[in-house]
Amino acid sequence: MYRYTPLIAVFLCAQVFVFAQGGMIKNKKQQDSIDTSIKKPYLDVYYGKAQISREGMKGDISNADVYGIAIGLKNEKTHKQSDDIIILDKNGLNLSIGAAKDIQSSDSTFQGIPLVNANAVDFWSLGAINGTGYGYKFGGTTLMLGVEDNGSWTSFNPRTFENPFDTTDNQYILDMDGGMRFGSAMTSSIECRVANTISITGGYTWNQVLPRHMFWYWLGSEVIEGLAGAVVDNVIENFAKVSPRSLPVMHFVLKSALLYGVKVLRTPKMNMPFDTVSPMNITYWNIGVGLTL
Repeated sequence: MYRYTPLIAVFLCAQVFVFAQGGMIKNKKQQDSIDTSIKKPYLDVYYGKAQISREGMKGDISNADVYGIAIGLKNEKTHKQSDDIIILDKNGLNLSIGAAKDIQSSDSTFQGIPLVNANAVDFWSLGAINGTGYGYKFGGTTLMLGVEDNGSWTSFNPRTFENPFDTTDNQYILDMDGGMRFGSAMTSSIECRVANTISITGGYTWNQVLPRHMFWYWLGSEVIEGLAGAVVDNVIENFAKVSPRSLPVMHFVLKSALLYGVKVLRTPKMNMPFDTVSPMNITYWNIGVGLTL
């Protein structure tokens, strides 16, 4: 039963989000729709250095090198009111692997994990990409500003604990050990594509991983975020009516600010405003290259 809970949760949350934005969808389509759209397969690879933390811990967790790959489809079309503005819908899968550096060996252990001079964990994460964005087209070059709000499933592997060890701190890490943990990740990225094929990308990702999935608390928190998102979408739409060329920047700034703010609010309580435990946070800047076919 529990293995299906995240899938059910994602489906229900999607219905809530659509309901919250229902009054705006028709107007947005009237603004953005054109005669044709193009679906393009894409492949991105990237590298970053992740900071890993959980509120309540006294000690720190060592940084980890992150290697990632994303694959999926981009649906791109030209804005109805401005030929040099591109509208982006992006879907796919993302796999990232985090490897702790400077792993040391030790004869002292706690629950089979070596005690050394720092806490360190490895992780790998699978994400379902749900991205939107707008871009500027300059001949054969495209500058795309995108924002993703992704579901994620992450597995942690504690490698070392800090010595002298703190039992409470160790438990914060052990809470995440074993199995896949449900969470959500935001990514704000800038893509510079040359000849509509090869691109250089840079971005910021914040993945919050839940120690356990408390469905009703999670759903309530998602409803609040969905309502806030509907307000932000309405503001973006009003900017578009005045100046369609402002869409890429305003969408990027306001959507990123909303998702980042929600992550900050959920740092002490994973299902804010409800009194729940803190999530594990993985944050990193990344740079990469991409191929759009």
